[in-house]
Amino acid sequence: MISEAIATVEAYFEAFGTRDMERVLSHFAPEATWTIPGDQALTPWAGSRTGPEEIRQSLTAFFAAVEPLSFELGTVVEADGRVFAPGRYTSRFHPSGQVLESEMILRFTVADGMINDYRVFEDSLGITRTYLGEPLTTTPP
Repeated sequence: MISEAIATVEAYFEAFGTRDMERVLSHFAPEATWTIPGDQALTPWAGSRTGPEEIRQSLTAFFAAVEPLSFELGTVVEADGRVFAPGRYTSRFHPSGQVLESEMILRFTVADGMINDYRVFEDSLGITRTYLGEPLTTTPP
């Protein structure tokens, strides 16, 4: 049987896959924090946000700019109230049209069936370059 925290994260992933904004936001606590590394001036969905309206702003920018081509999760694990979800993705970034394949780890802090903190660990420089249409200087792992 999976833990409540992992079940919450899995429900979030299911909602995120539909891009149904209200369904996605329903998994976050009112004062939840949302952190995606990067310069918000260069990639509008990046930065730290607090609460559903700021998270909505990040998601709106992300959904407009990122076209998912593939998404694979590894084994999701829970430790000390945090859920870690490693994976790989391939996305096309608009308006550049360039594609990036990358690995990532998502970290969620969950309490009482709600996400209180969400953090992404990924290749933020590669994402920014791809989004802006700049050449990548290295090949993906």
